[in-house]
Parts: sequence; C-alpha cells; structure tokens
Amino acid sequence: MRRILLSILIILPIVSCSDFLEEVPNDRISEANFYQNMDDAIASVDAIYSPMRDNFRSLYMLMLDIQADYADGRGSTQPLGAYEGFDQTNINRAETMWGRFYQSIRNANIAIEQIDFIDIDEASKNALIGEARFLRAYCYYHIVRHWDGAPLYLDTENLDTSKKTSAELYGAIISDLENGESYLPASPTQFGRPTKWSAKALLAEVYLTIGEWGLAKTKAKEVIDSGAFSLVEISAAGDFNNIFGPSANGTSEEIFYLKFNHQDGWGWPMNLLWSETTYSPFGNYVIYSVPGPFFDNWNDDDLRKEWNVFTEYINRDTGELETLPSSTPILCSKFRDPDSPEREGHANDYPILRYADVLLIYAEAAVMDENSVSDLALESLNKIKRRGYGYPSNAISPVDFPASGWTPDSFRDAVLQERAYELYMEGKRWFDLKRSGKVKELILANTGKTVSDVHLLWPIPQQEIDTNPEIGQEDQNPGY
Repeated sequence: MRRILLSILIILPIVSCSDFLEEVPNDRISEANFYQNMDDAIASVDAIYSPMRDNFRSLYMLMLDIQADYADGRGSTQPLGAYEGFDQTNINRAETMWGRFYQSIRNANIAIEQIDFIDIDEASKNALIGEARFLRAYCYYHIVRHWDGAPLYLDTENLDTSKKTSAELYGAIISDLENGESYLPASPTQFGRPTKWSAKALLAEVYLTIGEWGLAKTKAKEVIDSGAFSLVEISAAGDFNNIFGPSANGTSEEIFYLKFNHQDGWGWPMNLLWSETTYSPFGNYVIYSVPGPFFDNWNDDDLRKEWNVFTEYINRDTGELETLPSSTPILCSKFRDPDSPEREGHANDYPILRYADVLLIYAEAAVMDENSVSDLALESLNKIKRRGYGYPSNAISPVDFPASGWTPDSFRDAVLQERAYELYMEGKRWFDLKRSGKVKELILANTGKTVSDVHLLWPIPQQEIDTNPEIGQEDQNPGY
C-alpha cells in the first residue's frame, strides 16, 4: 500500500477505587495495555504522521509558497503575499499549524517512551524510535523557522513549558537526527518511511540553515557517496511526470516523501490549478504568479519552466486552447493528476527530500565552507541544470555553468536561483530567502514589494500565551 496507514490512539483514563478493582477492563485501550507487540509499536509511530500530514495536505503549503518571490494569493491568502504581517484569518491558520505540529510531537514522545518497554528485538525497537525522533525533529524544524523560539517537549511529562531559544531547538533537532542516522535502516521498510539517508539529508539541510557549512557539506557528501540515489533522467517536459506524477513511487530520487493516494489524497495541487485544464478535474487557483523578472529570467528552453507553469491550456470539456485571465495570468502545473476523484484526492506525493535537494545543498555548502568553487560543487550544480534542460545529468552539456569567473557569493547566488527553479512550489523558497538573508532584496527585485520586519516570524498563538503559565505576552514575536 502506497501510504502509511495511520492509527488513532484512544487513551482512556482508568480509575480504580481499591486494589480489588485494579484489573484493566479488556474492552478498553490505555497506554498501559495498548503497547504490547510489534504491531502496536508500528501503530504508535504511524500516529505521528496524521497531524503532520494534515498540515502538509493543503493550507500550510499555500501559506509557505505564497510568500515566495514567484507567487501571489487570492482571497483570504492575499495578506501573506503583501508581506506586511498576518491578519486575523492567517493568524488563526498559523495557530492551527502550530497545534498540529505539537500534536505530532506529542505522539512522537508517546511512541518513543512506550516502544522502549515493548518486548521486540533491539534493532526493530531502535529503528522505530529513530523514526519517531526523525519525525519529531522534522516538526521542530518547521516550528523553529517560523516562530524562532518555542516550547521544547522531549517527553510526555512536559514539566518545563517555557519558550526555548532557537539554538536549544536546533540542538534537539540535531540530536534526534543523529539518532536517526545511527538507527534507521539503509532502505525504507515501506515507501514513505525515513531511512538513515533521510536523516543525513535532513541534517545537511538543517546545518545549511544554521550556517554550519562544513557539516552540511559532509552530510550531503555522505548521501551522494552512498550511491543509493540518482537523478531521474529527463528528455522531454512530460518526463517530469515520472518524478511528480500520481503513479511515481520509490524513484531513484526519493529520499523522504509524504505519501498520498486517491483514497487519502493531497490537496495542494488543487490550489495551483485551473479547474478546466486536463491536469486535474479540480482547481481553485488560489496561488498564482504574474509576469516579472523571475519568469523573464527563467530560460524558455528549461523544460522545468515548460512543465511547471502555464499561461494557456487545453479546455478539458471543449478541447479548445484557452488563455488564463489577466487576474491569474500564470499558474503552476507541476503536480498533475487527471484522475483525481475529488478536490483533495490527488495521488501525487509531497517530495520533502529528494536527491536534487542534496546535490544543491552540497554545492552551496561546499563553496561557503571552502571559499572557492570546487570541481565537485560545480558538477553538483551542473547536474541539476543539465537535467532541467533535458540533457543527461552526468555528461558535459551546452548549458553547463562556466568553470571559472566565480566568486563565492556569485556561485551561491547561482545555486539559490537553481534551487528556485528546481524546487518550484515545493514549499522551500521562503525558507531559502530567509536563511540566505536575501528575502527583502529578492522579493523587492522580483515582485516590487517591500517585506516588513513583522512578516519574518509567525505570531505565537494567543491560546498558547493564555494557557501556558510560562509564556506571556512579552514572549510574543515582534509586531503581534
């Protein structure tokens, strides 16, 4: 089965009046009698995915990419693309995202603690705990980049609910991922579950985010040198369906993906598409783009541009070629599923980590660490560009970047731009703009908009401030 089956754990309190009534009723599930065997251990880990998947299913992706320098939003999402801070509607949405991430973290803490007591072999036990810690790290990685400081819960006691610094959060993230690279399997037990390479790839990205260039380079190189992954080769734009299409599963590029299918589908493509296209029966085109420097500078020979964006389309009902309206002149067609049975029924997977990411992480980290452009850094960048233009990724091509004339800064700029083309609408551009310190510069250059300082962090939910005795209004992020 393509997706991981998710378990809902119902924990009922057991109240005993005396020793005579201490027997646990057989028809009730509690933490004391649920976690008994391997199936229970797996179910406890599966429960971590559910809130996280709900976040990434649609709205959170929308909130991420509307803030990129290639996008804008209609309706209630429009304030996100104005870069002036969140209005109340989007503050409420951010609160939902916060809650779901912490739900997954709570479920991870339960799994980590309870699996340790289950009578299963040590290798399986360590791998399942490693998976739980990987997922916990991934949730905290999103929290720290949006909210900076936040509570850090690493067990179910939650005795300390104070706001921790970003350095403390990153320390916990790195510790969890180091556990993952030690104990997770080298190959996935099921597509959609992490491996040791997933942990190393995410570690590389985390180190890149905090400017630990040497460590980012080392971890990315370990994934590259493993030989476990390769780019899916492309010769025509339609071949990208072999990477992003609804039936693509377990490709040579896949490192860690969230899995969806027609029964439990992804809603993100619906927000990108025009409903009358042949790409999907559904679409509400909430996120769109307008002509400008980003698209003007994107070479028309790049097959990624041909695959990813459209300004005209074949009407699925009439067969006629039609042009998008001036209100939404450019839309994204990256994730296509013509057979989606419902609006949030797209079977495309969310590519959280793929081999292309790792090559680009290595290229950027290497030049920042070495203060020069090495042959391997240049080759890593060239592989991505060659594939994008339909050339074999491992052979010299006419579109290769020049071998000389670089400064470390100019090469890093080239990598960041290539990341924008390669990872278009995958929820990473806003984070790239922030971590590189170029968020204001590039958004102004590509959209003409000015990013207010208040927009750089998300507001801590008011409910957290009201109910958490160790967090007060003084802990709120600036401007809220």
